[in-house]
Amino acid sequence: MEKVCAWVPPPWHGTPGPTRQSLQGEYSPQVDSSRPEPMEQEGAEAAEQELRWIELSSEAREARTKGPSAPQSQGNLLQAVWHGPAALVTKLLRQGASVEEKDRFGRTPLHLAVLRGHAPLVRLLLQRGAPVDAADCAGHTPLHDAAWQGHSRVAELLLRRGAPVAARSGKGLTPLHWAAALGHTLLTARLLAAPGLGPEATDAFGWTAVHWAAAGGRLPVLELLAAGGGADLDGALLVAAAAGRQAALRLLMACGAQVDNPDGSGVTALGLAAGLGRQQDIELLLGHGADPGIRDRHGRVALHRAAAGGHLSAVQLLVAWGTEVDAQDSLGLTPLHYAALGGHMEVASHLLDRGAQVNAAGWLHKTPLHLAAEYGHSPTMELLLSRGASPTLRTQWGEVAQMSNGGLPQVLPAFQGEQQMRSGHTALQVPSNSL
Repeated sequence: MEKVCAWVPPPWHGTPGPTRQSLQGEYSPQVDSSRPEPMEQEGAEAAEQELRWIELSSEAREARTKGPSAPQSQGNLLQAVWHGPAALVTKLLRQGASVEEKDRFGRTPLHLAVLRGHAPLVRLLLQRGAPVDAADCAGHTPLHDAAWQGHSRVAELLLRRGAPVAARSGKGLTPLHWAAALGHTLLTARLLAAPGLGPEATDAFGWTAVHWAAAGGRLPVLELLAAGGGADLDGALLVAAAAGRQAALRLLMACGAQVDNPDGSGVTALGLAAGLGRQQDIELLLGHGADPGIRDRHGRVALHRAAAGGHLSAVQLLVAWGTEVDAQDSLGLTPLHYAALGGHMEVASHLLDRGAQVNAAGWLHKTPLHLAAEYGHSPTMELLLSRGASPTLRTQWGEVAQMSNGGLPQVLPAFQGEQQMRSGHTALQVPSNSL
């Protein structure tokens, strides 16, 4: 029985960087207005996975880069912990300053001492009864902050005082997730050894420490987690492929990750790499036995994804590797259909050079020419027409390509040029309303 990885790409909201909203909807061939969207958008789903790990650094960056927000005064414990010497902190504590005081981010003096990596202050505050499990407004405990900064010595002090290793932030992240994502190997090892938490602990999106390490390309942490057992190496391989972490891909496969295990959508690491046009990753995966013919839940192979994204080098590699150039997905669409609806002329030309059927009929009997016209890609239409595409073939609803999407004005020159070539007339001699 084929194993399906438990990891599922999470939804993406508010991540930094050039993110795009992923396409989640199903195609609906019963309604004429339902059109297959360019698979470039579904490639965006994979591209956004690459940015998943950045959420770690955005989860509360403001709270980690600013000092306490309490009024600036020599007698304020928060200010003293953040800015002042240990002697001042000791003086204020003797005067009765509260170790449970919080700033507007919900941080206690212990949070601030941990962020500074000031072990003597941390020890002093713990001795004075500072709550080791206090959470700030984002759900971060002092141990979260130690993991963020990689302060192993401070983390050890917290753990000895019973800091909860399984404490979760607002997004379900534990200190272990942070340590792994940021490559703090020694701290990751210490957190794994602490009772109450294992490598299988998941965040709100189902990601474990090994997924975070793969996303960040943290090789020593990956080696540690793989050697300890229980880590989802197959899911981590998918994350590494989406994030373009070639060294992580190589390491994970060497550690036993199965190269063809799919995610919840049926997409393999090769499909993710192809959709993102990462040629070197594709070569690596193919060299380790990845099957380019595996289909996702929509019946698409890696070549569909590469063609949809307009990734010529990826398309060339997959075709050279023997992928069927006219492979049809569940809607009957070939890679040429996807290249046409995306307006990717070079990809379309290469597919045609390798024998792709220019008049292949797919969903609603639409040919690549229909889709190119529907999305207004005149240069691609001209290419298809020059390679034998028939402008007279009709869809299930009786539409010829020129009628697609209401007959966009920008597609008229392509049809005029085709009619001119067939009849010997010039474009000026052919009235547009006669087409």
